[in-house]
Amino acid sequence: MAKEKDVVVNPVLSEPDWFIRYGGIMREINRQLETGEMTLDALQANNEHANYWGVVPGWMKDIVIHEGVLFQAFFGQEFDLMPFVETLRPYGRKRINIWRKLGMEPHFLPEVLMSAEATYPGWKIKPEKSFYQLSDQGKLFLPQPDGSLAVSNPAYQLGGSTVLIDTRCKPMYNNGLQMYADDKLLGPIICDLREQNKIADYVARSSRFNMSGNECEAIKPILAAKLGLKPEQVRLEREIEANVIPQLYTDMPRQKDGTTNTSEWREEFFGGRDGRLRGGRSDGGGLANVFCYDAVGRWGDRGCRFLAVL
Repeated sequence: MAKEKDVVVNPVLSEPDWFIRYGGIMREINRQLETGEMTLDALQANNEHANYWGVVPGWMKDIVIHEGVLFQAFFGQEFDLMPFVETLRPYGRKRINIWRKLGMEPHFLPEVLMSAEATYPGWKIKPEKSFYQLSDQGKLFLPQPDGSLAVSNPAYQLGGSTVLIDTRCKPMYNNGLQMYADDKLLGPIICDLREQNKIADYVARSSRFNMSGNECEAIKPILAAKLGLKPEQVRLEREIEANVIPQLYTDMPRQKDGTTNTSEWREEFFGGRDGRLRGGRSDGGGLANVFCYDAVGRWGDRGCRFLAVL
């Protein structure tokens, strides 16, 4: 088998076709070189730019540059994507293609505090104020690998992690019979769990709907095995992630998540294990919508979406 070749991007000698499509970082580097604001020696010694001019696997170049362009549009600033490259690279193109066929795409969520006061060009809709209040009061908790709960402090912090994101759009309500599109990811898992009486049965056995927040926990280890990951790497999306992702990744089908009138369970528990966050209903505020409900209750308009941390 031929070895994957690395692509060396030289900002002085070339501006590759893929960069002309996406624009941004390299053009600015070339401008600084031409005006004398930056020397080639300084550029080569500056790790801040290593992810754009250095050695990057050929199959990753579009992924990395696309990520950087979307960050520029949403945050209005650049981020060091070397941690993204270093984390994703060992999994290889073959594994990533398998994930993509299941509707899961690799992305990078930078370490950013998405506070109520923060302003970013692409962040048009923030979670409602009650979410920030609950977080600041220490009332939101995240499950830990040992089964305990720990305060999510603050709950509006993005984690600086390479993740797999479910790209499907949350569907419109249809008397409880609505389904997530082409759900080869969770459909078979949920159907098997219902047939085994490990979660409550439902008229549409492969549906993500009509499951309690606590029943979602049974999916985590099975989904992790399907993705070739450890159980602790898989979880429900946190509220701030579910809010930011549709606004950051505007080329995903789920960019319309805020326009559909179903909601989804979140990873955060409220005040203990009795309550859990849910959100996203268009008739409750769309991407701003967040509320706490009984963690053991089931509703035909409430689904779930998982995220994997690589």
